Amino acid sequence: MNIVVTSLKGGVGKSTTSIYLCALAVERGYDPVTLIDADPQASSAEWLETRPLPGVTVVEAPSERTATRAMSRVEGLGIVDTPPGNERITQATVAAADVVVVPTRAGGVEYSRVLATIELIPGRIPRGVVICAARLGTNDLVAAISWWKGQKVEIWGVIPERVGIATGPEARLSREGLRAHDAVLRRALRGWN
Repeated sequence: MNIVVTSLKGGVGKSTTSIYLCALAVERGYDPVTLIDADPQASSAEWLETRPLPGVTVVEAPSERTATRAMSRVEGLGIVDTPPGNERITQATVAAADVVVVPTRAGGVEYSRVLATIELIPGRIPRGVVICAARLGTNDLVAAISWWKGQKVEIWGVIPERVGIATGPEARLSREGLRAHDAVLRRALRGWN
């Protein structure tokens, strides 16, 4: 099974979400777990090189050809971290995905890029939005949840602002982050089964 974590917008939490999903998959007993880093910046690969997660293998695959080839070779569970703004890699990976997770933030500037991402996902593939760096209890978050529901896009998780985006390898994965992302992994696995 391959879970693709993608958004055409950068800085929304794709790498953070990918790392947390890998850690949770290992905790749940998936073996093997492969992180496919399709982003030429290789943020996820760098993160796991600095702070390895036992049970997670990293494959750097920064093109549509290498990413889809790596996806076809996954045994167990694959998590694919895609680059921002690259429609070719996004299209190639979502076409080969079993499930797609689309991180975003609360706020109007995000909507158009997330909708453009969702339009690239074939209709047969389950997908859900994860609102990252959410300021809980704010009008922005309430408005974002309402807007996505109005668009008939499932919200698979809300990740609190305290679970830092792009804190990178210098920060450990937090228990709160693992709990919040666990809901996302459960929804992704339910979507696939």
